[in-house]
Amino acid sequence: MSSSSTSSASFAPLQFTGISQYSSDFQQILSRAVSIAQIPVMQLTNEQTQIDTEETDLGNLNTAVAAVGSALQTLGNLGSGGALSATTSDSNVVTATATGATAPASYTISNVSSIATAASETSTTGYPDGTTTAVSATGTMKLVYGSNSYTITLGTGQNNLNGLRDAINNLGAGVTASVLTTGGTNGDYLSVSANSPGATTLQLIDNPSGTANNVLTSSNQGKNTNFNLNGIPISTPGTTVNSVIPGVTLNFTGTTSANENVNVNVATNPSQISSALQTLVSSYNTLQTQMNSQFGTTAGSLQGNNILTQIQAAMSSIVQYQGSGSMPNLTSLGIEMSQTGQMSLNQTTFNSLSDSQISSALSLLGSSTTGVGGIQSAFNQITDPITGSITAQTTDWNTMSQNLASQIATKNASIQQTQTSVNQRLQAADAMIAQLTSQQSILTASITSLSYVDYGYNSNSSTTNSM
Repeated sequence: MSSSSTSSASFAPLQFTGISQYSSDFQQILSRAVSIAQIPVMQLTNEQTQIDTEETDLGNLNTAVAAVGSALQTLGNLGSGGALSATTSDSNVVTATATGATAPASYTISNVSSIATAASETSTTGYPDGTTTAVSATGTMKLVYGSNSYTITLGTGQNNLNGLRDAINNLGAGVTASVLTTGGTNGDYLSVSANSPGATTLQLIDNPSGTANNVLTSSNQGKNTNFNLNGIPISTPGTTVNSVIPGVTLNFTGTTSANENVNVNVATNPSQISSALQTLVSSYNTLQTQMNSQFGTTAGSLQGNNILTQIQAAMSSIVQYQGSGSMPNLTSLGIEMSQTGQMSLNQTTFNSLSDSQISSALSLLGSSTTGVGGIQSAFNQITDPITGSITAQTTDWNTMSQNLASQIATKNASIQQTQTSVNQRLQAADAMIAQLTSQQSILTASITSLSYVDYGYNSNSSTTNSM
């Protein structure tokens, strides 16, 4: 969801700089004029702030609603998939993970004779110096990796151990070359290792068009993981195998002992249902708490919004859902509701369910479109990022916020003009008053001077001289 952003005043208040004795009064007049002009802007800004608050609260609700929908979808997936999990009898040899199995099954793994490793060889001889000693008689070599061959031409200054290493690494052949520095009399060695495990061919041929010579050892050409599945021999280049048992991934970590059979079982795992129910409880209670904050003694910002009614209806559909059979509702699985609307899972009730009741519970959970799992569609209608109610509401609010921002900008520009105009008029008045005050001072001084000259005025005498 996008978010609106509250606009603030974009003009700078002017500081009146007068020279008359009334300049402070003029500053008050200017400030009051601006304050009055700002009243509509403040009203628009408050509206925009309210939208921001509503959008934030709705964003929090969106997260909480989506979490409940996700929990319901998980329950539906468990219902349609049988809540299957895969286990093995010896995790030191192989572990199993259900990754899409659709039905219970069992398998036997035996004769795990090797675990896949990557091919890795070193040069058969050492080289006294990695930068000067020639590694090829002709400057032409060939790397063989698996079924692919790569020609290497060592140009001027490259026919040495370091140059060969760099040339191999620049091929992008799926191998990595490095120089092993022994520090002894045997000099340095070239090491070439496959980047992926599995049995393969790894060779480095010098003078491939003449007297060909493999300059690498042949002691570690890599290994496959080799085992029997239900008596069928299987060889695969990796330790993770997901292509032999439908919907099950095997991860091999060791070999079997003599005559050891490792059982792989795919079966319904009630703990998966219990865990998913607990996730539903947690997400439901988080949503309920947020909903309560909107209807408390202090009304939330979203009170009266139709989306709250839609959320309430979706939440009620979970609690009130009624299916068929021996496990018709979530209460049958141990889901309980408190008087405050909080949900909980009675683990004792769930743990006491029989295998047949667990089987019926799978029908209750349904799928992504049926049963309890199908209720997620009501939550998706609220949170869908394209068509959901919250997206539509947020889009409307963003439009409103943009319109308010435009109005605020327009009014701020008008206030700026008003402020400038008033300031200019007050500056003119201040200058006029200062001028008049100056003239008054001059006139007063002139009158006083005339009193001295014409009348001999003496402030220290009670009488004046006679003419």
